[in-house]
Amino acid sequence: MRGPELSDVVLIGAADGYHVALALAETDPLMRGDKVFLADRCSGGPMAPPEGPFRLVVLGDGRPARSARQVTSITLLRLPSAP
Repeated sequence: MRGPELSDVVLIGAADGYHVALALAETDPLMRGDKVFLADRCSGGPMAPPEGPFRLVVLGDGRPARSARQVTSITLLRLPSAP
């Protein structure tokens, strides 16, 4: 990943109105050592409420504030290029 993609943002929305923003580059395993993934299973079975059906997991953060539960939307925002 390089060039304009480095300024793209991924916006994750949750059922309770919680939102998390990640730089698209943070989701690329070649750019970041720790993983970012969307989980739909836990302990071998489907993820049940209040965590699921989907949970964003951001490994390596000092606090789990960007690990959103009950994910309902994922949007890619392309920020305008600098003049």
